[in-house]
This record gives sequence, C-alpha cells and structure tokens, in this order.
Amino acid sequence: MQIIDAAAPVGRWLGQTAAIAAVLLTAAQAQAADERPQLTVAVQELPDSLEPVMKTRTSSFQMVPSFTDFLIRTDYRDNFRKEPGLATEWRRIDERTLEVDLRPGVVMHDGRTMTAEDVAFSFGPERVSSEDAPAYGPSRAYLKTIERVDVVDEDTVRFITTKPDPVLISRLSAWMSQVVSKEAFQVAESFSDWERAVVSTGPYKVETFKPKEELLLTSHDAYWGGKPPYSAIRYVEVPEQSARIAGLVAGDFDIITDVDPDQIELVESYGDLEIAGGNSIMTRSIRFGTNHPVLADPRIRQALSLAIDRKAIVDSLWGGRVDLTNGFQFPYYGDLYIGEHKGSVYDPEKAKELMAEAGYNGDAIPYLVLEHWYPVELPTSEVIAAMWEAVGFNIDMQVQAGWDTILIDDPAFIHNGATLMNIPDPVGGVWRVYGKDSSIDRRNQWRNEEFNQLGEQLESSLDPEVRRDVFKRMLEIIDWEDIPATELHVRGAFYGKRAYIDWTPTPAPFLDFGPAR
Repeated sequence: MQIIDAAAPVGRWLGQTAAIAAVLLTAAQAQAADERPQLTVAVQELPDSLEPVMKTRTSSFQMVPSFTDFLIRTDYRDNFRKEPGLATEWRRIDERTLEVDLRPGVVMHDGRTMTAEDVAFSFGPERVSSEDAPAYGPSRAYLKTIERVDVVDEDTVRFITTKPDPVLISRLSAWMSQVVSKEAFQVAESFSDWERAVVSTGPYKVETFKPKEELLLTSHDAYWGGKPPYSAIRYVEVPEQSARIAGLVAGDFDIITDVDPDQIELVESYGDLEIAGGNSIMTRSIRFGTNHPVLADPRIRQALSLAIDRKAIVDSLWGGRVDLTNGFQFPYYGDLYIGEHKGSVYDPEKAKELMAEAGYNGDAIPYLVLEHWYPVELPTSEVIAAMWEAVGFNIDMQVQAGWDTILIDDPAFIHNGATLMNIPDPVGGVWRVYGKDSSIDRRNQWRNEEFNQLGEQLESSLDPEVRRDVFKRMLEIIDWEDIPATELHVRGAFYGKRAYIDWTPTPAPFLDFGPAR
C-alpha cells in the first residue's frame, strides 16, 4: 500500500478545522437527537457568493443544488428526463407563452410558503432581468429569452419570451433558474448580506458560510420532496488534491471531489475507500484569443487543432477512462446530434501545410495555464505544447496563479477551458459558450457574424429540421473554418468516498445529496 506524504498541505487546512470546531460542535449539540449522519465534503473551491445567478464556474456551483430547487427537475441518470419540481405541470399557451402550475404548500427556508410572487421575482428585474440587476450580465447567456413572468394567481405563473424559445422548458430546469425567497431578498440589508445567506426551497438550508473556507448546510426537514438523508452537510475548501486525499484517508472527509486519474489506484488501494464517477457532461477544450496577431489567422488556429493527438492524451493521462468527442456536441442532443459531422482530427502534416500557407515565421505564442484547475491540467498542457512544438510552433507556456490574468478583455493568448452542457441542446452548449452575449463574446475573444446569425435561428426556431440544419453549419464553422477553440475529450469527474456511503454521482457536476426520488 502506498503511503501519502502530504503533511504540508494538510497543515494548511488543519488551521481551518480548529477555527470551525465551535460551529460544528454547536450544530452537533443541536442535532444530538437526530440519528441521521452528517457528511463532510472536501471540494477544490468554494464560491465567495451563494447567489446561484452570480457564479458560472462549475466548481463553485457544485453545492448550490443542495440548498436551491428548480421549477422543473432533470433526471441526469435517465437521459435528462424532465420531471415535476416546484412546478407540477406546464403547458404551451402560444409560441411565446408557457403557463406553469406551482406545487402547493412548498415551505421555504424562512418558514414562508412559496407563492407565484417568489417565482416571478426570481426571474424579475430586481434580481436578474434589468440592466442594473446584480446578475444581469452573467444571466444573459442562460435566461435572455425570458421577457417577463406574469402572476396569474398564487399558484400559477406565465413565462413570456421575447421570441419563440424551443428550449424554454430546459432553461427552467437548469443553471440560474432556481427560485428564491422574494421577502428574504428584499429585507436583507445589502446584496452582500443576501448572497451569503440565500433563502430558497432546497433540501438543505444555509447555517453558516465563510467564503472560500467552509459552508455548513443543515437539513430542511419541511422539504417538499421528503426528509433529507443527512442532518447536515459541511463543505470545506481544500485546494490541494494531496490534502483532500490525505483527509479522506484519515477519516476527516467522507467525500472528496476532483480526483485525478493517476490517483485513482492510490485511493482504491485503501480497503475502506472507493472511487465514483466517470464521464461528465463537460468537455475539455483549448481556447484561442484572436487578438494575438498570429492567432488572428484562422489557418493557424486550424493548425494548432490538427497538431493535437487527443487519443494519446486520453490513453496516457486518463488511462482510457474518458471518451473522445465528435466536435462541439454531445450525444445527449438526440435528434440534433450530427453523427455524420467530422470533429477534430490529428493530422500533423496538414498542420504544417497550413502554417506555411499562413506564413508563420516562428513568433512566440503565449499559452497561459493553471497548475491544477482541471484534472491533470499541467501534464496535459505540457503534452499539448510539445505536440505544437513538434510541428514547428514556438509556444511560450506560462503558469498562472489564478483566473484573473486569463479571463480578461481582448485576450491575446491560448488558454485552457471547458464546455458544460447545461441543457441537452446546442443552445446550452456551444451557443451559450461561444455565441452572442457569451462570456467569450463579452470579452471580445472571438466573434463570427455568420455563427451568431445561425445561433439566433437555433435559439428561436420551433422546426426541428431547421434547427438541425442550422446547427450542422455552426459545427462546420466552429470546428473547421473559424475556430475559437478546439475540443480535447470528455472531462472526467471522479470522486473519492468512504465505501459505506450510498451515493452515486450523476454526469452533471452537481453534488446531489437530497432525498431519493
């Protein structure tokens, strides 16, 4: 059995443990009569805000479904099947109107009964939809088609969209569509106070929150979906993987996130531990900042894509545990999945031809990476840089301390990224990430007018054949002609856990510890 030497990083988080001991003791005393177990989960990152519409990084969003809820729920284990949540039924009134019946008697964390006013407020101008709302910018790629929400009566609302929206039902079951308490939001002394103690309807409620340190959730016993299986869940931020593994081995953590593939056998070598997870609904990508004079030429970006041997990366760094992709799409798209599309391929000779056509003269191209944001990020980056240099590129790889130097306006470098499929439709994947109003678009990283015009059709047409033809052309642009990025492989999501814990993750990067459905 291999022994972990992780004393230094463990020491860093042990200080946090002492600081929160009093909080945990108080919670334990308050729940002394509760026989349900408590769960401690070590995550790579905790957010600095619990307001779900403010954070778009998946690592920050992992715990949000534990204390919030959606009108329409998604069963990620059953091909993204939609099922009732805070809404019991929904129906189309016309091309731009969806009427929703709300579940009666839903008790919110503040003891109030949820009404149609809470639902309308959650999507309304004070929180989301006006230009001066706190979450206006981040929400545009997710909720921009929603014009308003009208209250019909206390148990019924109508969603009116700016144009026909073929994926509105999916939007209401995905990121940023959680319902919160209107009254709690309005009585909070400041938005800063609100985003540290969000009041919603989920199976657990916020007890204490120390941004970037720990989040303690306690059971919301009045939860409409049944009594939660845990009396409390404590999320602890432990950035170093070695410290997360050491804490799991020592029994300090019950579950840890983001286990690299080269650490799976180590975790499994302990008889009381096991690995859960696999392919996720995210893909890893490499993104190009077209403001760089070399990267401005699409032939150079095409050459960079052609020089990457994706299968070698999956086989060598992931042990074949994750799948390759067929371009910027997911099989979950169903009839909109373009099976005949030819995604990125490995062709170093063609890459050299394109470099010569573009007149590449050896100018250095910056490649900004983080040491360990994504699983095996640095080794992957080093392998890709070597592949690029093998065809003649001059790559200046620069390891960054954080995202602040990468997520900037007018970027002029290459960097790592990921694509989350937040709904099973290209509107929730490639269009949300690279289209009009996306973070890529807002930062002026890449923009293609034909792609944006096609995306507007994709987002508004109710004709499946039109949507398929439009998406097929969008893939041709983004994978082969004017590429803003290139896909590598499906991102693996592996968790370490105590073997006796009956918990199975879904392909979605959300930690679901609620009652069984």
